[in-house]
Order: sequence, then structure tokens, then C-alpha cells
Amino acid sequence: MELIKLLFMLVLLLLGGCQVTPEVSQEMTIHTEQQRKVAMQAYQQGDYHLAQGVLRRLAEPPISDPQAPCYLGSIYFRQHEYEAALRSFGSCRQQQPEQLEIWFNSAAIHLRLASELLLTGRSYAAQDVDASETELQENYSLLLEALLQLQRTSQSEIVRQ
Repeated sequence: MELIKLLFMLVLLLLGGCQVTPEVSQEMTIHTEQQRKVAMQAYQQGDYHLAQGVLRRLAEPPISDPQAPCYLGSIYFRQHEYEAALRSFGSCRQQQPEQLEIWFNSAAIHLRLASELLLTGRSYAAQDVDASETELQENYSLLLEALLQLQRTSQSEIVRQ
């Protein structure tokens, strides 16, 4: 008889625990949405520091908001922290590979990195070049101009993320 009472109490305890779980999950979801709203308002107002702090907390367990790394990638891009942006968009791609914007934004960062690399290299180029280097400089300039044009096109898309 004692065993039956003990089993009955155990079942009640387990059922009681299951009833609390959805409330905690719903409360966590509401909190996450509120925090995301705070981060988005800060982002829109240009307060990237606040938005970044909130989004970092949302991106980590126990919350692990799948949108947080995407928004963080956009913030890092705006702050010219391209490697951090690529890591964030990489995390975002793993969680949401069907989102073309994420792939687009990652490619736009690579364009920016390539453009900056060529711009830096151009500052070291010799002004007086012989005929053998003229073709290389022309190709260099064409590539740089094409990358800058692609970068201008991609700039507006990152803003939407």
C-alpha cells in the first residue's frame, strides 16, 4: 500500500512539473521578444553598443535566439568588424541555411574585404611602372572598380537584415 501511495505522489509530482514547463517556456519567449525589441530599437537609433550587448545575451544559451547572430552580423559589419560579422553570419547560416539574405550578406562582407585589400595594395603601388606592369595595373584597377560597384549594390541589402 505504501508503494502505491509513493508511486501516486511521484506521478502527481511529475504531472505538476510538466504543467509548469510551458509557463516558463512562454515566459522566456516573451522575455526574448522584449529583449529583441530593445535591441532593434537601439540598432535603429544607432546605439550599436547596447544592441550588441542585448543580442549577445540572446544568442547564448539558455535562450539561443536564432535571429540574434544575424542581427549581430549586421552590427559588426557597420562597425567594420568584418571577421566577427563573418562568424556571426556563419552561425546564422547554420541555423537558417534557407535564408538567402544571410548568404548575400556574407558575400557582401567578402567583397568589402577584397575591396579594402586592393585599396590598401594600391597605396603601395609604384607610380612609375614599366610596360610589363602596365597590364597588371590596368587589371588591378578594373578588378577594384568592379568590386566597388558590387559593394555599392550589396550595401543596401545588409542594411535590411
